[in-house]
Amino acid sequence: MTLDRPIFVVGTMRSGSTLFRLVLDAHPNISICEETGFMGGLTAAKEIPNWARGRNWFERLGFTEEEFDARLREFYAGMFERYARSQGKSRWGEKTPFHSRYIAQMAALFPDAVFVAIVRHPGAVVHSLVEKFHYETSDAVTYWESTNKEILRRGLELADDRFALLRYEDLVAHPEETLHELVEFLDEPWSEDLLRHNDVQAARGTPRISAGATRTRDPITTDRAHRWSDSMTEDTRRLLESSAGPLARFLGYLPTEPGAPGALVPPNPEGRRRLLTRAGLAERQAGEGAVSVAEDTAAVIMPDMSPAELAKRLQAAEAALARIRSSRAVRWTNAARRAQRRATGVPIELFGAASGAVRNRTAQRRKPQPRD
Repeated sequence: MTLDRPIFVVGTMRSGSTLFRLVLDAHPNISICEETGFMGGLTAAKEIPNWARGRNWFERLGFTEEEFDARLREFYAGMFERYARSQGKSRWGEKTPFHSRYIAQMAALFPDAVFVAIVRHPGAVVHSLVEKFHYETSDAVTYWESTNKEILRRGLELADDRFALLRYEDLVAHPEETLHELVEFLDEPWSEDLLRHNDVQAARGTPRISAGATRTRDPITTDRAHRWSDSMTEDTRRLLESSAGPLARFLGYLPTEPGAPGALVPPNPEGRRRLLTRAGLAERQAGEGAVSVAEDTAAVIMPDMSPAELAKRLQAAEAALARIRSSRAVRWTNAARRAQRRATGVPIELFGAASGAVRNRTAQRRKPQPRD
């Protein structure tokens, strides 16, 4: 079995990418595993973090970058191929949201790979990031805008048959039409399993909850598509309009209204309406409705940021952590732990070590004993 043309799903957090992964993974030929974040490991392998001599260390062993990339490609592709074969699939793929920042590197390392992006209304993504991950609203808006601009910018750099983009709203409201266009683009046969991914995943024994608390047994539905609009504040409306407005409109959204009423795909010979290919994106960017996708360096954490910028971002991270710690669930959990420590009579500073020792002893007891 030859496994080629991997499929990389990219998109922001909270964009519906997990649902999209589950749907694609239901196809008889396609295996899209759970999030791996493998590009973090691959990048660290090429440039050892936190070491002045970590860049291009492999050259000291006589490897060129091309040779080392070939080794990395063989290693990582081999892992994904093994997983795909274990599922009886002939094509592998992967989905991790932060890989949206690594499209150029992934495209170079896997020159036959296809990238499929999913985008969702900025209001929905911002609402979810604020509620679930305790983002500041301004940071969430910036994240949505900068990540999707990065996806469009890198998509334009790829060949016409290597990039396509669809909207979450089209996937849940028009699943058959959207997925028909997608599998045709991917050069795969149509399968009704795509429309019943929940049954397919249940039959496989897939865990009921996947990344992002997505319920794998739920069918494709519009139930969650527009809930965010009910609780939008005036400050959020203002930020969505002023910061995300131009890009939102380019993607067919009204910045502060639910739904996707605008056209995403220009007229084309294939008759596509839901899938924006690289050629369609280039055509739109050449017309009157073009949107700037220039890189915003202030929106991306860079290794060479100034001390002032680093301090600002650390302060924001600490504030987010403080908000998480102040949540009711965390306070109850911490109170329960303190009560447990007091009940044992073990000093707090020794409780962690004592608990670890008990766990280790229990594990040892559970190990099967060798027979004489």
